[in-house]
Amino acid sequence: MNILKRWFGHKEEVAGLDIGSSTIKIAQVTKTPSGYAYSRFASCPTPPMTIKDGSIVDARVLGETIHQLMQSQGITATRLVSAVSGQSVVIRPISMTQMTERELQHAIKFEAERYLPYSVAEAQITGRILPGSAEGEDKMMEVLLVAAPNEMVKNTREVVTLAQATADSIDLEPFALLRALNRGVDPEARRQTIALINLGASSSSINIFHDGTLRHNRTITVAGNNFTKAIGQSLNLSFEEAEKIKKEKGVIRVEKDATPVAPTTMRIFNVIIPVLTELVTEIQRSFDYYRNRFKGESVDLVVLSGGTAKFKNIDVFISSELSIDCQIANPFRNISIQNVQGISPDDLEALAPMAMVVTGLALRSE
Repeated sequence: MNILKRWFGHKEEVAGLDIGSSTIKIAQVTKTPSGYAYSRFASCPTPPMTIKDGSIVDARVLGETIHQLMQSQGITATRLVSAVSGQSVVIRPISMTQMTERELQHAIKFEAERYLPYSVAEAQITGRILPGSAEGEDKMMEVLLVAAPNEMVKNTREVVTLAQATADSIDLEPFALLRALNRGVDPEARRQTIALINLGASSSSINIFHDGTLRHNRTITVAGNNFTKAIGQSLNLSFEEAEKIKKEKGVIRVEKDATPVAPTTMRIFNVIIPVLTELVTEIQRSFDYYRNRFKGESVDLVVLSGGTAKFKNIDVFISSELSIDCQIANPFRNISIQNVQGISPDDLEALAPMAMVVTGLALRSE
């Protein structure tokens, strides 16, 4: 019966689900004879007080919101691929004695005790042997330690269940970002060392990939809300008002640009300079750590994703401060978005930096 169902039964639809602290996004990507194509995209604001410090605190409201979003947009997927992220998720390269993949999965839990801020009994843990790591006479190899708290994974699955869907899988955000990055840059660039900085609302992540392999992941608290709060405090505005004026009038000034700007725009820039400085400092700290960890290897390209990547000139500013090429992420460069139900290609293109995670999650099902 199972074999007959697999061969002749209806294939269940799968969609990517990105539950952000500011916005919920759902996407479906299909593989066609001519390549990948978006078929569905939907988004809505994340209900207040449902996520705190990256953790789900009200699964019921989130689940109901996602279900309503899918119904209103005609998304009929029965299986969802979501992800976990944040400071509780540990992804880091470590050195271990050379062993087989099977032996590693047994040994990694004991090794993980040195690196996790919580008990190994409370986490899902795995390890990946990094390419070209078993070198030298010391019989050591480089392993990517990956761990996430059981509670975090359980809560994400619960949200999907409450959305009246099935959790196809729970991914880790950096791996979803890498999947989308591979669609958004040319093959030659993929072989470089790329820092993909996902600038979210309540937190940001710095992910460094070398030749398509994740080598560094770090979550920082400098994010879009920091800019909004600074603007609100300076102009005596509510958070909602400050967010609106940030999007409408916020421009990051760069030395090469001598174009006159309105007084409000200049005031906003002056207010957010400390936040920008803190962001650049955190990025540079990660780059310095990476350079020391990997024998002087440096970052070749910076790619910015997330909602805050839409802040005008932030890519030019970061490029100038770090003296590294910087660009805005676009997962649609090699994915057709011409026939997406419910949204025009131009409107979807404008959301490209925000769609990196959900695109990577949707691609996992293909």
